Amino acid sequence: MLQAASSNVASAPPFGSLPFQAEHRSSRTGAVLMLLLLVPVFSMVIVPVGLVLAFAGHEVREATAHHPLAAAILSAGLIAWVALFLVPAKRIIQRFGIRRRVTIAQERVTVADESLFGARHWSAPLAEFRGVAHHIRSTLSGVRHELILVHPSRNRSVLLHSAHAIAQPTIDRATALFRLQQISAHELYRVTQQAADSPALEALPEAQAA
Repeated sequence: MLQAASSNVASAPPFGSLPFQAEHRSSRTGAVLMLLLLVPVFSMVIVPVGLVLAFAGHEVREATAHHPLAAAILSAGLIAWVALFLVPAKRIIQRFGIRRRVTIAQERVTVADESLFGARHWSAPLAEFRGVAHHIRSTLSGVRHELILVHPSRNRSVLLHSAHAIAQPTIDRATALFRLQQISAHELYRVTQQAADSPALEALPEAQAA
């Protein structure tokens, strides 16, 4: 569930009564910074290869003809390097400008996402969720505290609230409101690993705190 793209929670929810609503907006600045960090890494290989092909194309073709196995190995390595760049770049672009609305009412969780690529939504019974986890992580902007509604499928765990610090009374109000227990952040990672090893239910990527 925890992805590279980041977002901001629009307001600090009071966890006072249902329906509970929260809104997340992805950080465009963070997405641009991540892409700028990826470009130099990508260029370290692509630019030299491009220069070799541009100025020594004939020699390269002759070497390929005489050593096809070595050429195939080099080509596979280049393709793998490009894939290492494209996969995170694709995820960052998909989350660029995303806006998520989380609504919990009548014992059901509903998530609606709007992005540059359209709008989608999904919902699940609140009873399916395991509990509320207090997760602390480091980001480009510093340490961030998150309250996450943990689902057995990592793609359906939902960010409820994020801040520079979250006090225990806030966590207690959240667990009381949703009638769920507080679970360890280690449980969140265990659920994430299990979901990564099994087919995930179709859902949208999570918006996260910057």
